[in-house]
Amino acid sequence: MEAVELQTADVNDGLEDGQGQGQGQGPPGGLEQVEAMLVAESEGRQNPMVLELLKDLQKCAVYTDAPNHETNRKLWDAYAQSWSSDVAWVQRMSGHVSREAAALKFVGDEWSDVESLDAVLSDWLYPHLEDEQKLKTVAEVGSGGGRIAARVAPKVERLVCFDVSEGMLARASSRIAELGHRHVEFQLVHGGAPYPEEYHTFFDFVYSFDVFVHMDLHQMRQTLHCVRAILRPGGLCFISFANLLAPDGWQRFAKQQKYSVGGFYFVSPDIVRCLLTHAGFSLVRMSKPQAGNTYLNRDLLVLARKA
Repeated sequence: MEAVELQTADVNDGLEDGQGQGQGQGPPGGLEQVEAMLVAESEGRQNPMVLELLKDLQKCAVYTDAPNHETNRKLWDAYAQSWSSDVAWVQRMSGHVSREAAALKFVGDEWSDVESLDAVLSDWLYPHLEDEQKLKTVAEVGSGGGRIAARVAPKVERLVCFDVSEGMLARASSRIAELGHRHVEFQLVHGGAPYPEEYHTFFDFVYSFDVFVHMDLHQMRQTLHCVRAILRPGGLCFISFANLLAPDGWQRFAKQQKYSVGGFYFVSPDIVRCLLTHAGFSLVRMSKPQAGNTYLNRDLLVLARKA
């Protein structure tokens, strides 16, 4: 795996004057800055003559960009490697969501206020993790540093965390182990390939929160097919998307000059319905904007059933 070193001082420059943002909160500037630095550092490690040759070849090529899942992998590996609750850029992010640095226990705690997150999980996720007969076998797609997994683990029989970032999985595994949860597993996956055969039709419930917001449409489609493959017949999934039609969604979109994995890929309810239908899901529930909640006033939350 390509090693990426993040220069904290450079990140700090991009997070001044309220420009910090995380995977789920704040104006553009934070993760977009990290992504730009990844590109710059990658180019800096290559021979200038090779770079010139690549540029000439790209003029003749139709598709020149790296796959969305590969750029996501590099970004989140770098983020996991550089994250610490006491570094200035993380503290600035947490300040924008009124969280003290000392309260940051997981990578990603700096992305939203506690109240918004707890309200969403209590309404959309927790009620589907248990039934009267048994605890469920659950999967998380895009577990990141484990901030959601830590909340879910006590409520389920078995939890498998999938992610394209080895660095994020290492962070999550370490923190979950510290909490004493021995029934949680961590599985590295490739964003362009099916999930391991052993997990097909294995899970009662699958969730992916604050993850699809960083995927382009083709990656969303690919990942939805993976989600369907690992769900048992009739199983449910909970997924969040960035909603262009939500008030805070539009404001966030208007501040982005272009799409990048450090920013958001915005969709609309009709697009999400189309993606779900063609991936083999039936829509059960869809959120409406709600002022005062970071996620509900910016994102689109859906609950869908494997058809």
